[in-house]
Amino acid sequence: MTQFTNSHSATPIRIGSTALFIASIAAVMGSLSVPEATTVATAVPPAQSSERTMIGFEPVCMAEMPGVPMSLCFVPGTSAEEVNEVTQRLVSRWARDLAERPLAGEGDGGTAYFATTRWVLTGSSVQGAPATLRWSMPADGLSIPDDLSGGAAAPNNLNATFVTKFGSIEAGKNLLRQVYARWSELSGVNYTEVTDDNAAWGASGGATRGDIRVVGRAFTNSGGVLAYNFFPNNGDMVIVTSNSNFWSAANNQRYFRNILAHEHGHGLGFDHVCPANNSKLMEPFITTSFDGPQNDDIRAAQRQYGDNYEPNDTYTTGSAVINESGSTSLPNLSIDDNADVDYFKFNANIGATITVRVSPQGPASYLNGPQNANGSCSAGTSLLPLSVHDLVLSIYRGSSTTPLISQNVSALGVAETITNYPVLASDVYSIRVSSASTTDDIQLYSMITTIVATPPVIGDFDGNGSVGGGDLGILLAVWGPITCGSPYDLNNDCVINGADLANFLTLWS
Repeated sequence: MTQFTNSHSATPIRIGSTALFIASIAAVMGSLSVPEATTVATAVPPAQSSERTMIGFEPVCMAEMPGVPMSLCFVPGTSAEEVNEVTQRLVSRWARDLAERPLAGEGDGGTAYFATTRWVLTGSSVQGAPATLRWSMPADGLSIPDDLSGGAAAPNNLNATFVTKFGSIEAGKNLLRQVYARWSELSGVNYTEVTDDNAAWGASGGATRGDIRVVGRAFTNSGGVLAYNFFPNNGDMVIVTSNSNFWSAANNQRYFRNILAHEHGHGLGFDHVCPANNSKLMEPFITTSFDGPQNDDIRAAQRQYGDNYEPNDTYTTGSAVINESGSTSLPNLSIDDNADVDYFKFNANIGATITVRVSPQGPASYLNGPQNANGSCSAGTSLLPLSVHDLVLSIYRGSSTTPLISQNVSALGVAETITNYPVLASDVYSIRVSSASTTDDIQLYSMITTIVATPPVIGDFDGNGSVGGGDLGILLAVWGPITCGSPYDLNNDCVINGADLANFLTLWS
């Protein structure tokens, strides 16, 4: 097992137009050496189990001491003294980094499983809006400072470590790709892998390097750290390659992947969440009892960045993911706040039927709370993830703003269903999921649709289910050369003429 320790940004204090993160690193044992006029609260190590141990701390809001949002991952048995020494050395280095980079927005303040920040990028700074993040791995040799023990800088050697541990650079990169792909599958965050230009470590992301840069280096005195990660608007990760012997190869390198996934959770802006009961990736302890983000982590990701189908808040942007014949199952969807709506579009012909069911998703209840300032885990309070929003299910035809049918008969936390709704005209249809509640929080849900389709009637150009005068008018209006494959070209010769008219008249009904 590993130990995590994490220091988060405190509530931003705005001075003029500049937001400063004001925080300090709390000590696990004793006090840290800090600038004059700055007080540091002492944190007491939490109780430890025989299976998992933790040394952790949260920031205490302090005046005139720029804090540094970060997360550290320690190996088993690391002493409190080592943790203190490493953390103390990081304060000045990371304060400089924050001063050089644009700070993220203040976010919504959220509940325990949300951070107070998220990535602020062009077009994606609002809570619930999707974001696209670039990631890259610099070449070996890039100078990486010794943030852990204050020693000399050392070259990036992550590529060589991947060759040693996994057989090739690509094999190691594939583990990173799996982690980012899973976060993307579960949220509105999309990832683009780019080639790194090997700019100096600490340079902001851009067209020639990732917003997230992943490096590794050996440390003479690592303090038992496995990896550390910055918070938005900086998602950079440093892997301590001299401690790679702790990585277990079991379950497709799950140990290493869960470290990456947890650390990148901080890189998305998520705080630790309690209690520590092996149910959430963002608990202060690492565990290999599950693989990657769990329900609470998904709620955090979708609250901040929406689900995988965002933006689909309008008919125009509706997601075209529903099979037009047969069933479609879509898990891990969400109404991410009280104003969110989701549209899903599909084509249906006259005579088809539509059945759709939306079900709140998650455990009936679980405990959820923050990590305490002294590093221990709070007991949490009861959360009811199935009963956040009263879901409303509607079907629309085309761009109409009036629903054909709207269903909201079930109690809060219970599924809504529309069964065998008849399609009376061939057209584009939308399923719309919304909420009748005003709670500013997230509701995960799943959706299952079944479309029992009927084949289109050949010659029925107006979609009314029969071939008649209206269809004849349409055929005559497109007379002449036409795009090959057009439904009006009844003999497939790429021109509408007498031959098509003759075929059409045989279809008259």
